Amino acid sequence: MKKPLLITLLFMALALSCDEPLCIFPKEPELPNMQFPIGDTESYYYVDLDAEINNEPRDNDYDYYFDVVGLPAGMDYFVNYRTISLEGTPEESGVYDVTIFLEVEGPFRNNFNEEPDVLCNYGTSKTYTLIIE
Repeated sequence: MKKPLLITLLFMALALSCDEPLCIFPKEPELPNMQFPIGDTESYYYVDLDAEINNEPRDNDYDYYFDVVGLPAGMDYFVNYRTISLEGTPEESGVYDVTIFLEVEGPFRNNFNEEPDVLCNYGTSKTYTLIIE
């Protein structure tokens, strides 16, 4: 009976002594798991992705910054707050690895200095496959 109590006390001591956040339920930016629709070179292509902060009910209180690499010629991306849109008319067919990078800053709300929020990570990235026929 003493061992579980000792283990619990050691765990709590370690958790409270760290400067880094304890990430049992990680609060971090997240991009959706999804499969892009197949496009072709003769049609306008459009897809939206909505970012969020996992385990953070106030994820609207953060600023979201995106970057994208690997889009085919003729396509670009546009950002509307937490939504990133990939769109355009691809010029060449092929299979493209499109990587989206996401960084967040914040939170920005009233009294946020009095209630410091700490995320486990402030950035993430995900690679998607884009097929153009």
